[in-house]
Amino acid sequence: MKGRNAQVSRIYMILNILEGAPHGLSTREIHERLQERGFEVEVRTVYRDLDALRSAGFPLDEKGKTDDNGTRWTLERTTKVSHYLALDASELLSLYFARSMLLPLKDTPFYRDLQSTFDKISEKLAKTSRNYLDELQSEVIFEPGPRWGLGIDPDVVDVLRSACGERQQVEFSYRGVAGGEATTKVVGPQFLYFAKGSLYFVAEDLKSKTLKTYSVPRIEAARLLADLYESDVVQPDAYFAGSFGVFRGDRPVSVRLVFNSTVAPFIKERRWHGSQSHIDLDDGRVEVSFNLGITPDLVQWVLGFGPNVEILEPASLVETVVAQSEALLLQYSEKKGRVG
Repeated sequence: MKGRNAQVSRIYMILNILEGAPHGLSTREIHERLQERGFEVEVRTVYRDLDALRSAGFPLDEKGKTDDNGTRWTLERTTKVSHYLALDASELLSLYFARSMLLPLKDTPFYRDLQSTFDKISEKLAKTSRNYLDELQSEVIFEPGPRWGLGIDPDVVDVLRSACGERQQVEFSYRGVAGGEATTKVVGPQFLYFAKGSLYFVAEDLKSKTLKTYSVPRIEAARLLADLYESDVVQPDAYFAGSFGVFRGDRPVSVRLVFNSTVAPFIKERRWHGSQSHIDLDDGRVEVSFNLGITPDLVQWVLGFGPNVEILEPASLVETVVAQSEALLLQYSEKKGRVG
């Protein structure tokens, strides 16, 4: 890691080190702890980082002299944002950098609340601190990912949020993927789930007694009912445990894929699912295993790697990928004939 990105990581680690040393540390002691954590820098670099942090307004203090005649640095443990929220320095730094990761929510009903939170944090930072962090942040860019989908009614979102918070049943009109007439649903709320640029509502269909995932853009005329929803709360991690995205498949099965050497490094350096494990093969390939349901999300992901991936199991995934590949080949073969 080089340049400003390395400085950001190093400064974050310095704050963590000082937070764990209530009686303070000398510059050389901080330097030793940085080296233990894999940061190969000179002592003078640590001096510059500490001076920069203090000049930027971070609550660093000097207390007496150490045995090596250097300054013992201490860090104020928390910054009070409000009467109920106090953050330590590394938490404050992390939140400040995380702002750009929230851009996908910019057009959502949640963004105003988030912006208010960050405004409160900014108010607690001196102008020099904000300028320093802004300068650092300009060198650490987060890809924002898919943006909030169009067609989401903020009034519907407010009703669904209230339903989840108050555990009240909710009624709404819902249009299926194929369109057509909307049907009336009465459901017991579980949670809202933001994924891939859109919002989903996980709830129990009280007629069929099954948990379902509803696309919020297709929900209309939502209203709270007087009846409470008293079933057990479902945890999102448990609900989506065997899913590769927002679709839930049948019973999870063993999925084994082999990626060739072209894409193997890309595959290994990412965590695609909590059940993921991999085995390095001798020729640069990698075998990756998951425990997943066979869903459209997974099928599309596999298809996206084309000939760079081989499916070892299950047979049902092979059959689905083959069928979709053949349909795609037929579609473009016919189109090529017409264009030609």
